[in-house]
Amino acid sequence: MPTSDETAAPPQPLGEAEGAPSPDADLAAPSPGPAPSPLPAEFVRYAVALEAPELAWGYLNGRLTAADTGTLAFLRRCDLGPGPGEAFARIHARGTDPSPLAAVCRETVDGRTGHGGDAEDPWRVWDYLELSHRLSRGDTGGGEASGLQLAAGRTEFLLSRAASGRGMNWQDSSALLGTDRPEEVDAAFERGEELVGVAVIGLALTHPDPTAILPRVARALDRALASSDPRLRHQGIVALAHTARLHRTVDRRCLDLLRRCPRGSEADDDLWVYVPRRRLPWWLWRHRLGEPPRRWLRRVGKALSGARGGG
Repeated sequence: MPTSDETAAPPQPLGEAEGAPSPDADLAAPSPGPAPSPLPAEFVRYAVALEAPELAWGYLNGRLTAADTGTLAFLRRCDLGPGPGEAFARIHARGTDPSPLAAVCRETVDGRTGHGGDAEDPWRVWDYLELSHRLSRGDTGGGEASGLQLAAGRTEFLLSRAASGRGMNWQDSSALLGTDRPEEVDAAFERGEELVGVAVIGLALTHPDPTAILPRVARALDRALASSDPRLRHQGIVALAHTARLHRTVDRRCLDLLRRCPRGSEADDDLWVYVPRRRLPWWLWRHRLGEPPRRWLRRVGKALSGARGGG
């Protein structure tokens, strides 16, 4: 993972950055008004599945710092694995030195024609990202028109790419363990991807919000139980265990499905250790304590009565 460089100045627009050649006219769309500030990588990584020319254009035109360009290149290379992620690997390898980074980004943008995908107009995704970031911070300017533009951008740059499988390498388990966009998992369920359970585990390991993770864990467990698929069931259980350990929470749907699975699993253990006991169901208490609840309660009651009598 590249080292964050919060103090690094954002790159100048294409043609003005140190070491960058003069731009071609087709590399940037008309954009009246002052140049926008760079967007944070932590926002971009969840909002879209960037293509390499889009990432490169974003750096060359000041939409990303050098450090965040390297971070996103590393993450997308991990998403796609060797081969498909080679263009991102080349960008990441240049580090944060402006001249080499600008040169490889320019090569990536210039080489986009004929490569397919949505990178023919790499600036368009940044218009969507700027609008999405602004609205996420509570700026409602633009009203209904902005809402329609936001929905169209999300469909084009995230949902459609997830639906077509272009966001992740679905043949590579190691790549899928880095899954961090819930939409990729949803689309994989719809396509019936064989390794969707691995992606659910990846989501549990990488996504910061358990409310985005737990519904996908439940979907994996539900499908596994309906189809009697022991591998998917185990993957769902492992994902639930990671969520309990990392976020110290669980929801009712996952607990109901877990109850239908064999006891003594990783999820049983991690729920008991990491989630507050008051939030756990009686059947998990019974399993952990090894006695029926009523008998256990009678013993506790007797112990408490004895303590009071002795006092």
